[in-house]
Amino acid sequence: MSAVTRGATRQGAVFVAAITTYFALQTVLRLWLGGALETDEAEMMVMTPGLRWGYGPQLPLYNWLQWVLFELFGRDLFALSLLKNLLLWATYLFVFIGLRLFVPAGVAAAGALSLYLIPDVAWEAQRATTHSNMLLFTSAITLAAFLWVLKTGRWAAYGALGLAIGLGGLAKYNYWLVPIGLIAAALTLPAFRARVLSPRLLLSLGIAGLVLAGPYGWMLRNPGLAFSSSGKLAMGTAPGLAEQALDGLGQLLAGAAILSVLAVIVGAIVWAVGRGRRAGDPPPPVAALLLRAGAVVLVLMAMGVVAAGVGRITPRWLLPLVFLAVPGGAVWLGARMRPRGGVAFAAILAVLALAVLTGLGFDRYKDRARRAVDFTPLPEVLAGVAPQPGTPVVAEFYAAGNLARLRPDWRIAPYLPFAMREFGGGPVLFVLRENTPETLEQGLREAGWDDPGDPQILEQGAFTLTFTTSGEAMKMRYYLVDTPGPGGDD
Repeated sequence: MSAVTRGATRQGAVFVAAITTYFALQTVLRLWLGGALETDEAEMMVMTPGLRWGYGPQLPLYNWLQWVLFELFGRDLFALSLLKNLLLWATYLFVFIGLRLFVPAGVAAAGALSLYLIPDVAWEAQRATTHSNMLLFTSAITLAAFLWVLKTGRWAAYGALGLAIGLGGLAKYNYWLVPIGLIAAALTLPAFRARVLSPRLLLSLGIAGLVLAGPYGWMLRNPGLAFSSSGKLAMGTAPGLAEQALDGLGQLLAGAAILSVLAVIVGAIVWAVGRGRRAGDPPPPVAALLLRAGAVVLVLMAMGVVAAGVGRITPRWLLPLVFLAVPGGAVWLGARMRPRGGVAFAAILAVLALAVLTGLGFDRYKDRARRAVDFTPLPEVLAGVAPQPGTPVVAEFYAAGNLARLRPDWRIAPYLPFAMREFGGGPVLFVLRENTPETLEQGLREAGWDDPGDPQILEQGAFTLTFTTSGEAMKMRYYLVDTPGPGGDD
């Protein structure tokens, strides 16, 4: 084994050891901090009743894997934290594996670790999100498989790409920007164009179609449930379409800046420290591929905002953009750095990792932290209103999931249309947290009773739950309602 090969193997081993240690620490930290479940964690407690083609407005892949871990380890915090951190660990690993096909191990590690400079990856993915973590993972395996296709053109690579695209299509809707961006960018690069235009790509499309057929068929049969969150986009209609589109474009650019500003700052520091080496060398083609793919995604998102009059953009919806562009910039930079630039980058990442680990601990104890709510009195309060476990309970995800954690034998559903189909035709206990939902009538509509009319309220009241860190009260309301059945009959 040559010295170069030994060095690359050592760098790869250090990279894998570093990400493994970090995500093991994150798992231990979450279990040690304990407390109530975050909203997305709580969602999994009530949206994993078994293996189904679909569950609601979110695509099903995360739910499937979470159900498997619940079956193996029980329906509690360990299974929730394990899946989240496994997905994030695998995201970094597969980005590294893909990049390693084209660049040295050190540059590939820099490209993969640059994802940590995206706030929604380093912070939010640990603190709150679930399905976005699946988006990151499936984007990573798609990138690795796509780069394998570009490197070798093997049938196995095209098959892996099809499987990755199929799984990504079951992760999150904005995932589709990743393969579209990569394919469009590859077509602009002569070195890669032939691989994309190969008839073998039909194998990828066929495998992806097979993976997607069942869940997407369910979506077509259940559009009301599958697309019940489309209102988040705040899509406009004439005459307010242009105004909303301008608002959406502004939010798109602001969101892209929020997600990329740290990477730009760190990149500038690393460039100042390590510039000069191989300055005249052309950048690796994979850097151009990723940067162009990011540009394609930005253009497609802007076109979508204008065409649909989207008036609300959340930064995490832009993850496909920065997932491609930030590692692309890191690879371009890493291939042109002196060794001391890499040392500076590693030092910055170490400081950021320590800050995130420390910050997550403080986040658990801040005023009105979601994890600081004491839900233990909730089952007793609700059991005093209606007999349990017989009376169905409908609550928003946060309260529903934490209640299900305490009482897994109760019949509990979130405010989604399937609640009416499963519980309609008898007494149902509706729980409202503060202003979520704002009124009982709004909650009934969200839960599937499209025309609630004048609800037959059997009992109503209010109570509070306590934030253990501050002693503040979280206001709760309940309504015991005699609901009509799915056909409209009592």
